[in-house]
Amino acid sequence: MNKESDSKYPLPRTMSEFIYSSLKAAIVSNELKANQRINEKELAQRFHVSRTPVREAVLRLATEGFVRIDSYRRAIIREVSYEELREILEVLGALDRLAVGLAIENITEKGIHKLEKITKKMHKYCNLKTIEKYMELNAEFHNELWKFVPNKFLLEILYFVRDKKERYSYARLAAYRNPGFLERSMKHHWELMDAIKKRDKEVLMKMIVEHRRILLEPGVSENQIMGFIEKGENLKVKAKLI
Repeated sequence: MNKESDSKYPLPRTMSEFIYSSLKAAIVSNELKANQRINEKELAQRFHVSRTPVREAVLRLATEGFVRIDSYRRAIIREVSYEELREILEVLGALDRLAVGLAIENITEKGIHKLEKITKKMHKYCNLKTIEKYMELNAEFHNELWKFVPNKFLLEILYFVRDKKERYSYARLAAYRNPGFLERSMKHHWELMDAIKKRDKEVLMKMIVEHRRILLEPGVSENQIMGFIEKGENLKVKAKLI
């Protein structure tokens, strides 16, 4: 679990928040796997704290759906499913549609230039050998666009749903490795960029919904996605235990 917070998240202010962020990063990266038990006593020893902040962090993760509490009050990493992924992407698409509609009304020329620069970098890394970098830039593109959303409550919900989707990074890798899928993803981004440069709100709002559902295209089978998750294959950069 990383000691340093990801730059897109606020720095934790309390030990409970720090433990929460560390556990969440480990879950998202698949370092902590589905059905694995979280040992509060071991975590308390590792972080050199009492069990109270650990329990607070675990309960917060349970509230957000990353952890479940069984009948013996043990904390277990929740399983993920293809159906859950489909539902998450549907919600993310609807929220993102609203978000980009607001963003395009507020984006600056400097912001558009930065998005175009990111898109060009994505094109450079649009191949299987550099797929992890491509995905990293993909996330950077959307985060950069969201910076121009004035509705803070909408952003809060967006980040929450995005974090739920990040548990499927492995599924995304599986999809991108499917023949032609990576190229289609890149094509989507060029089209999004074109709509942004033209400040075409209607086209952008329509396209972002389609873009969020690209993972569920017929060419990517449910078995392929879930098999990739179950194998626990990971990105090159993993969250590490302290």
